[in-house]
Amino acid sequence: MINDLNQLKIFHVVANLESVSKAANKLHISQPAVSQSIKNLEIEIGFPLFIRTNKGVKLTNEGKEIYIYSNNIFRQVELLNQTLQDLSTLEAGILNIGASDTICKYYLIDILKKFEEKYPKIRYRVTNCTTTESLNLLKSHDVDIAFIHTPIANNNFSYLNCLRLDDVFVCSYDFDDSKINDLSDLTKYRTLLLEETSHSRRALNNNLLKYNVILKPKFELASLDLLIEFCKKNMGIICVSKQYIKNELKNKELKIINIKEKLEQRYIALAYDALYMSNAAKKLLDYIKNAS
Repeated sequence: MINDLNQLKIFHVVANLESVSKAANKLHISQPAVSQSIKNLEIEIGFPLFIRTNKGVKLTNEGKEIYIYSNNIFRQVELLNQTLQDLSTLEAGILNIGASDTICKYYLIDILKKFEEKYPKIRYRVTNCTTTESLNLLKSHDVDIAFIHTPIANNNFSYLNCLRLDDVFVCSYDFDDSKINDLSDLTKYRTLLLEETSHSRRALNNNLLKYNVILKPKFELASLDLLIEFCKKNMGIICVSKQYIKNELKNKELKIINIKEKLEQRYIALAYDALYMSNAAKKLLDYIKNAS
């Protein structure tokens, strides 16, 4: 039985070079130390490993069998060392991210595209889920980082604001909004909102309560993209971040309703636990900080 892997390493080098003296030079140890290690190994396993010749050494049949295994072992060690180096330099590895469909579409895709160009060998696993679900995944360490919508009351993590969001009320470009001046005026019109369980809807409700306004939507939808499409079809007024409807505003499909009260600014933020961040996650955090 082989109990000392260092002995196996010395055997492996001697077998590769077919020379005790060359192996000693490569391993930076004395030739007698190499010879003694081989002798001890042969005694331990109970049969000779090499045939000594004038030109060096040759493997015995039994030695050839052992060499097949040692070659596999040390090849795996080389691959492990290469993987560790790749992970430390971001040449490989997996980055696990939690983010909603909206954040992925309007922010994360562009960020990851640029980051991936810098670190092309990183692989990504993106879990599409709500802000609350993303934070739960971060808490259980099922994701390395989470991109969420603020405001957030959870103080268990650190947060980096990535993109400012200006929430506005919008309508179809052809809709007559001339009589809407205050938030309270919205109660007289058909509104479309996200489901009450969504983080963005709860933030909006809390924002409106500051002005004693409660909206009772005609439609509640689970998808922001659906809200936008409904609004474009003149189905009602929606609340959306201006940054999410740049194309619709440019193409005159939607227009912002001029309301004197301003809603509280929100952000897309990166949530992370500094004690449990992977190297790839730290690099992405630094990348976003430097890009801001």
